[in-house]
Amino acid sequence: MKTVIKAVLLSAAAFAAAAALPAGGFCAEKISAMVVFVSGDAQLKRAGGEAYAELKLNDSLSPGDSVKTGAGAKVSLVTKGGAEVRINENSTFDVPGKSALREMYELRVGQVWSRMLSRMSKLSVRTPSAVCAVRGTEADIEQKEILTVKVYEGHVDLENSAGKQALRAGQLSTVSGGGAPAAPRQMTAGEMGKWQEGIDVKDIGKYLEKMGLSADGGKKLKLKVDKGGKAKDVEIKLKKK
Repeated sequence: MKTVIKAVLLSAAAFAAAAALPAGGFCAEKISAMVVFVSGDAQLKRAGGEAYAELKLNDSLSPGDSVKTGAGAKVSLVTKGGAEVRINENSTFDVPGKSALREMYELRVGQVWSRMLSRMSKLSVRTPSAVCAVRGTEADIEQKEILTVKVYEGHVDLENSAGKQALRAGQLSTVSGGGAPAAPRQMTAGEMGKWQEGIDVKDIGKYLEKMGLSADGGKKLKLKVDKGGKAKDVEIKLKKK
């Protein structure tokens, strides 16, 4: 009898522990990105939720989450793919859902600036006008009435159902309405954006380690860090997990 009672108690305890776990059982929630900078009115809506809550530094973003910034606000994320994405004011930026075939972030409206933190990093951003495939590059994507894509380093493939363009460093392209991407042209000095320079990420190496962004063979990530208003090149050697 004691043996039976003990078995029942153990089963009940196991059931209670399982019920306390989040949906998905014993598997930890997958992290898609981490918040490394927040300034101003920035909000987060969790996947499947309806309400937005305050977005905070060190928040982890999971598949299907959404970030929204208000007037004057700025946010920076480090993605699991090894990219830093800076989000400007008045923007809505969505994390790829669990069922996504590939890591495709979505900029519904607003502006983002991205840079790759290693040669192998990739980032794809879908907007209402086109898909921007950012490869080994520093780029600016702004979706308002017209989509404007600027490339500062590397290249971006800009594509929609009406056509495709390949942009190189120093070039700009636009998409208006449902039309094809315009042929790339050289940016003027006045068209080069500066808004992203107001974002200063502290201890970015710490966040990279939290995201598990280790490089095989002791490779290094080359970063440009703003210190005291001056840009400084920094190399971070990542250890294997």
